[in-house]
Amino acid sequence: MKKTITHPPIKILHELFNILTNGGKLIIIDFDKNEKINHPKVHNGFSHEELKKRLTEVGFTSIEIKTFHHGNSIFMNQDASMFISSSIK
Repeated sequence: MKKTITHPPIKILHELFNILTNGGKLIIIDFDKNEKINHPKVHNGFSHEELKKRLTEVGFTSIEIKTFHHGNSIFMNQDASMFISSSIK
């Protein structure tokens, strides 16, 4: 299953957990938290700690989160970094 979701709320993470078979892997790619981005219609990314907490609450294990890209002016004309997260049901 491939699906694009921005800023996954806990309800969506529960749904994804329920859809995955045991041992299934969830991959999330998003922007690292960026305090310079402040707009009511724009999610400004996740802190690794915040995402790990949400994934753990839902029941995911073997959670790995790694920043893999830093770029200039890539997120609302601000410098930003992106992470990839993998976790197992």
